[in-house]
Amino acid sequence: MRGPKPSHPIELTTEEQEHLRSLVRAHTTGQSLAIRARIVLFAHEHPEWSNQQIAQAVGTSDRLVRKWRQRWATTKTLAMQKKEPHP
Repeated sequence: MRGPKPSHPIELTTEEQEHLRSLVRAHTTGQSLAIRARIVLFAHEHPEWSNQQIAQAVGTSDRLVRKWRQRWATTKTLAMQKKEPHP
């Protein structure tokens, strides 16, 4: 499966890699957080992979992969952003 080269390359420090791997392995980690961690790890370990390839490996959509690649690149966090209350 081919696709365009991702616009948000992911570079991780050794500490960040270890932290993300521990989240993936922990039985107490929520499923959504583990998926986010797997996305970021795959993006780092396979920079040549498209978002579609990462999505297939993780078992999610390429839209979710794009979202979390971009979010990690800008904030370095896997936390959900709080929504602003509606007026």
